[in-house]
Amino acid sequence: MDRGITDEAFVRRALEVAENGDGRWVANQASFNVHDDALLDPKTHAALITAVSIYSAKNKIDDEEVGNAIAATTGRKARALIDKLWPQVR
Repeated sequence: MDRGITDEAFVRRALEVAENGDGRWVANQASFNVHDDALLDPKTHAALITAVSIYSAKNKIDDEEVGNAIAATTGRKARALIDKLWPQVR
């Protein structure tokens, strides 16, 4: 089944529609302020993976960090990854 670029366009359009302030509801800080061993909400985890993927695609961080974002399923791991990467993307 050839879908052309429908799926890609769906994601690309969302990125075009998004504005800087939208980051607040996509991954509000409260989403990361969970107990160290608590699993991240799936939406928060997806936002983290997307952010890391964007930084990687823009050569701000190493490609291997996308895998680290996928593996960062708890509050502790997510915060540690962000703390590690934040100085590189600021």
